[in-house]
Amino acid sequence: MTIEEVFRRAEHTGVDGSFSRISESHPVDLFLGVEGGRRTIMVVCRTRPPEPPSLGAMMVEARPRQRGEWALVIRLDRPDLLGLFTRVVEDIVDATCVAPPDPGEVVIRRLSRWQRLFSRRPTALLEDHEIRGLAAELSFLVDEAIPKFGLLAAVTAWVGPYAAPKDFSFQDIEVEVKATHRQRRAIRISSLEQLTDAGLPICLWCRVVEVERGQPGGLHATFAALVGRVRTVVAKEPAAAERVEDALRAAGYEDRAEYEATTIRFGPAVSYAVGRDFPRIQRPDVAAGIDSCIYEIAVTAISRFLVGSWMEVASIED
Repeated sequence: MTIEEVFRRAEHTGVDGSFSRISESHPVDLFLGVEGGRRTIMVVCRTRPPEPPSLGAMMVEARPRQRGEWALVIRLDRPDLLGLFTRVVEDIVDATCVAPPDPGEVVIRRLSRWQRLFSRRPTALLEDHEIRGLAAELSFLVDEAIPKFGLLAAVTAWVGPYAAPKDFSFQDIEVEVKATHRQRRAIRISSLEQLTDAGLPICLWCRVVEVERGQPGGLHATFAALVGRVRTVVAKEPAAAERVEDALRAAGYEDRAEYEATTIRFGPAVSYAVGRDFPRIQRPDVAAGIDSCIYEIAVTAISRFLVGSWMEVASIED
């Protein structure tokens, strides 16, 4: 049973405050239900969780339980964000699947990443670097992932807009997508997790993306046209189409006239196999107390890690 199905069943019963465990096999006690008429997830913690971030769309509260345990309760307070809340729950499930010693700390860390998404001003235009990044992810989705894995599997793997550690997480490989400039000398890594091993092969997929505002597309597609192309491709499968809309919203995209006059110029794409000896900073390697890190990798230092295709990194058959 999917997370969405569990929520719908709880809503159908009409019993407020009733919760069902997500999975008996999951190492953390995670429960879904409805509280105050709103979708809610409850995480059972051995000790009191850290102070939660302020999330305007969600209520986050730590409550004492019997035997010294605590319940971290996360309730959606905006019905228009049902799809996005489901992604939050999926993220929490994934983040706690390897029996963390302190589930509360792990969940609060993930919620802090989501804080940016829920607090984004809905009417704000994306900045150029955000457009370039989203355009690169859409390009990988429609030109690489969907042809290889199919609509729903590819769209489900696209988790970049939800502040996930990697932009795409498939069963056999994780792909971090980067938009670069033509004369790039370095690749910017914006978090410790982006190139940290999590048990799967990692590919760093980079594509040249340039943005020009206030110009019609001409020989090049506009940003709006690129989004429209993706929507057309996934329209034949409603579940995939819904996930794409949720991801676009999470990324801060909304249909605006300004994007009709924003040209996207794509250049070549290259793939790097991120493995042993690849220059990077991984989360386990940093001292306790260092919460975040942004760094750049010189392109000349990673040329020997180039591969012909991102699929080669996980030995995926073409």
